[in-house]
Amino acid sequence: MSDVSGLHVFQWAFQGVSGLAEDQFVNSWHWVQSGVLGPDYENVEDMLYTFYTGEGQSDTPSIANFMTTGNVNGDYTLKAYNLEDPKPRTPVFESSGAISPGGADSLPTECSAVLSFQATVESGENQKRRRNRVYLGPFSVQANDDGLLKGTLVERLLFQGRGLMNESANSNTWSWVIYSPTDDNAEPVHGGWVDNAWDTQRRRGIRKTARGIFNALQPSQ
Repeated sequence: MSDVSGLHVFQWAFQGVSGLAEDQFVNSWHWVQSGVLGPDYENVEDMLYTFYTGEGQSDTPSIANFMTTGNVNGDYTLKAYNLEDPKPRTPVFESSGAISPGGADSLPTECSAVLSFQATVESGENQKRRRNRVYLGPFSVQANDDGLLKGTLVERLLFQGRGLMNESANSNTWSWVIYSPTDDNAEPVHGGWVDNAWDTQRRRGIRKTARGIFNALQPSQ
């Protein structure tokens, strides 16, 4: 149970094409309720929806367009938990909706793009505890460029990260924060970065659909 007043975690999950609960791709975002007008959980949902689907002033495809119907069906769920509540926690907000993924072939579902973000650097503070990240994806082959993230995807992630930070700053009810469980401390997001190397999330791998074998008689050729 956190002592940070108003601290919530919002878990955004894209549903895999299998429809199974275990085939979901989850991102966890920390937000602090900062207003006096009520929770307005929909405000966070709107900001996150814009993060995944918005195109804004840049003409690069949205994050959703870099995904594909080959590995997600377009449905999403969002659950919010108040981290001031004791465990086991029940959601204080639940919602669902849909995005429009692209249609290109899939990369392996383990391939993730990492959006890292941090609080303001301050003297005497351990900056490693003032950083968070989310592992985005899964993506289509259009997001890949010779084994690295395509430059237009990196550009889109940076643009959307900045947009989310600015929307948070303009919100009357919520502040996007980094959260350190070790320090039980939350600080507003001040900036971030995206590396152009893929990260591997093994837990996001899909279940096998077949197994090949060999022995003294097989294969026959």
